[in-house]
Amino acid sequence: MNSELQAFFDSYRAAFDRLDAAAIAAHFAVPGMLIDGAPRVWTRPEDILANMVALVALYRDGGYAGASCSLAELLLQGADNAVANLVWTVARREGLAPWRFRTGYTLHRFADGWKIVLCTAYEERVARTSEA
Repeated sequence: MNSELQAFFDSYRAAFDRLDAAAIAAHFAVPGMLIDGAPRVWTRPEDILANMVALVALYRDGGYAGASCSLAELLLQGADNAVANLVWTVARREGLAPWRFRTGYTLHRFADGWKIVLCTAYEERVARTSEA
């Protein structure tokens, strides 16, 4: 993977490990978009932050203990755009099965670095709601 994109996703995962909603939100462009069922468009930074606060609470309540991710697919689209598909494993406190899911990301390189412009969470909800 492009070293800049690797560093971006390492930072993104680390923000989850700290359960830091603001740091997670900082990885997203404004405007940005999430597809998790119905598409949502975020037009303000506060919209993204509110979503991440709720997600962090859901993870904390679900026993979040840490995450790892690996690249399943990467499509570079010129120097400043990319589509990545990551495989996530979310470890949870003892006695709880991990959550495993894939998520797609469309990214753009801005003056201040890579940002997610579209997150397609196509497996996460099912992984969180079906215990293994």
